[in-house]
Amino acid sequence: MFDHHYSAPAGCCVCESLQKPCGPRRGLVAIFLAVLFLVPAAVWPTRTEAAGFSLIQQGTGAMAQANAFVAEADDPSAIYYNPAGLNQIKKPQVYLATFLNYPDREFHGPGDTFSATRPRFYESGSFYLVYPANDRVTLGLGYFTPFGLGTDWPASWTGRYITTYSRLKTYNVNPVISLKLAQHLAIAGGVNFLWSDVRLRRNLAVLPFVDGKSDVSGSGSGIGANIGILYEPLPGLKLGASYRSQIFVDHHGELHLSLPAVMANVPHDIDGSAKVVFPPSVTFGISLNRFAPFTFNVDATWTGWSTYKELEVRLNRAIPMNDGLASSIITKKDWHDSWTVRFGGNWQVKENLKIRAGYAYDMTPVPDSTIEPQVPDSNRHIFAVGADLKVWRFNLGIAYNFILNESRRKDNLYALNGVPLPSAAQVNGRYDSHTHSLGLSSTFEF
Repeated sequence: MFDHHYSAPAGCCVCESLQKPCGPRRGLVAIFLAVLFLVPAAVWPTRTEAAGFSLIQQGTGAMAQANAFVAEADDPSAIYYNPAGLNQIKKPQVYLATFLNYPDREFHGPGDTFSATRPRFYESGSFYLVYPANDRVTLGLGYFTPFGLGTDWPASWTGRYITTYSRLKTYNVNPVISLKLAQHLAIAGGVNFLWSDVRLRRNLAVLPFVDGKSDVSGSGSGIGANIGILYEPLPGLKLGASYRSQIFVDHHGELHLSLPAVMANVPHDIDGSAKVVFPPSVTFGISLNRFAPFTFNVDATWTGWSTYKELEVRLNRAIPMNDGLASSIITKKDWHDSWTVRFGGNWQVKENLKIRAGYAYDMTPVPDSTIEPQVPDSNRHIFAVGADLKVWRFNLGIAYNFILNESRRKDNLYALNGVPLPSAAQVNGRYDSHTHSLGLSSTFEF
């Protein structure tokens, strides 16, 4: 990429060995560059791919195994996957990861009707600190994005009166403590401080040939908990489980209406609120390492999406709607609980090189009756591959996922407050999507 040429002087340790430090400055510079590269995505998350709007990509080691990791949990991302695994870490570590996702969604309607979401990358990230206080107690602190959503349809697409833009961002801080109760048994627990920010846009068919626009935005916070357990009944066989509680977040914000001048008497900026229940989840897993240098993992995750029954935006002023006045806007969801099954493993090729791969089948929680272009979700197949490379005190990770959604047909009438929108049938048809996801991480061991 660059045309600069550099010849290292004789005896330079960079040339002699990547396994040895050149002194403390080299470590400090490397840490600085890692932080400079990775932190922006961790601080400003936007979106990744998962069933519903949960995000499971929180570490590259897990991601490269299709997130089959709850019973292995041997790096700092265990704070998310199973904090009981932190007792396997014997030295303080800092972990940074960034994830880039490139989704491609298409809509095929009646006749030659076709639309596709705007091409763009979405980023998310994670940051973990682990500190072994003693042989039995390990402390951890995580920052990650457990939920997120992003869809960006063209402004003139056929479903513009239902949605043009959707964005959900979350920011979660998760302190944990892991306790080693016995030689082969550890438990852990933590608290989750979640901040959420949402924005929803759509066009309004207010006058013939003239569109208005609706822009809903809001933010809020909530508190939840997580626990984990890791048990090794036999050498090379580990059983793991983790639980994350539901989190209630009451978003407060504003509904902004952009309307033609003849509708100047209609309120344009209206304060409002909306409560969102982020679902609970439970993951069980087995990790087998009796055939060194290979490790095999199987996970199953239940997610309680039945908590998402409807989205109600409550307004402090009534607005014209459905030939009347309404002080709230209700969209039925009626999602159901879902399961994900994951298979993954790794091969310790050399002391400093590990190859990973995996596959997952992720079942959608969205029923046929309420599927919509805002979340045109479907069952998905996740194919994963990646690797870890240890260089001095750094462990560098890379992961790639190809996420293939099964084709999904929509054949319902999108309704607000129980009344279908005039254009609801126009977005009935087939939705196809796939996503390319790349994860990069850097772990530093003190």
